[in-house]
Amino acid sequence: MFLDKYLNSTYLDLVYSNYEESYINLLDEDNFNKVYMLLKNNNFYFLDDVILNYLELFEIEARYVQLAITKFKNILGEDFVKQIGKNMTLINKIIELALDYSEKDEM
Repeated sequence: MFLDKYLNSTYLDLVYSNYEESYINLLDEDNFNKVYMLLKNNNFYFLDDVILNYLELFEIEARYVQLAITKFKNILGEDFVKQIGKNMTLINKIIELALDYSEKDEM
């Protein structure tokens, strides 16, 4: 599984305990990498925790995640990553917003 490129063995074990292996195997590695690099380039210093707790974020096309992150940056300001790090439930809001962008694009 490609997740071992991104996580140490402890986090990898935790991911496999949090998610069904069949779900993990369905993840698209290319899109996962795009979203990962997007988060990394925006200085999300808690990437391991995002993967561990919000793996569904990596299912969404990177362009929609980018739109959601940009919106959050505009709303929260330059320290938006720090604010998200302090309140990880905001990742759920990013997921919801990215999915909204995706659904609107499909119409």
